[in-house]
Amino acid sequence: MVRPIPFIQICSREAARESDISAYDGVITIEDTTEKNPFRVELDYPLQLVLRFDDIQIPIDQWVAADESHVLSALNFARQWDQPSLLIHCTAGISRSPAIALAILADFYGKGREVDSIEELLKVAILCKPNKRIVEITDTLLVREGKLLEELSRVLDC
Repeated sequence: MVRPIPFIQICSREAARESDISAYDGVITIEDTTEKNPFRVELDYPLQLVLRFDDIQIPIDQWVAADESHVLSALNFARQWDQPSLLIHCTAGISRSPAIALAILADFYGKGREVDSIEELLKVAILCKPNKRIVEITDTLLVREGKLLEELSRVLDC
């Protein structure tokens, strides 16, 4: 059975600062590990999840790549609600936040509906280029057997 699909807005850090965050159940903030000017929700609501990792595909020197704990934290955060409304942002809103949004959408849509998840993502982030590492981790965690990454590559023709 498919749960109601979350309402997700994806944007850059600067756009998040200017957003009316009270319109959301939760905010997922994805920061670089070197972030000097972090965005923090200064109210009790909405709830905020802060994930700190860099936009890289493999661990390099002092940079931190996404891992299972980051994706699981985002999935568990979204699972708090039956139909969450989430603002998900990273530095530019192009790679990490769309990949985390795709993880959440794939979780809510369920196995076998990877294309639906991707199409829903593209409704809110038409120019996105989801971080491949995060999509691979999501594929593994949600037991999609490579289908999520395969369909994403096909749909985005990359």
